[in-house]
Amino acid sequence: MSNNEVDAATAIGQAVGKVRNVRAVSTVRIGREDGSGRVLVVIRVGLPPLLALTDVVNVIAHVQLAAARIAPKGAAVFVEPDVAHDEATPTETIVIRGME
Repeated sequence: MSNNEVDAATAIGQAVGKVRNVRAVSTVRIGREDGSGRVLVVIRVGLPPLLALTDVVNVIAHVQLAAARIAPKGAAVFVEPDVAHDEATPTETIVIRGME
């Protein structure tokens, strides 16, 4: 990553960390899409394990918005929620339980 990308990743991580219900920002990566060269921003955020599925969707939308405000114009922002980032229960188990 270039210095500008490192600075942007740091700023994105700080902004995303302020979003309600985000417990941790474990990953912020900035890269380019093969072929088109479009900027890609990938963010992995830790969320509370008992957060309702509708709230998870809301947090993801707020994370995307916070990142898009800082990311280069036209960047694609991808958010991976980790619903149990600090728990022993795998995220998949919690998501399946939430859908039942």
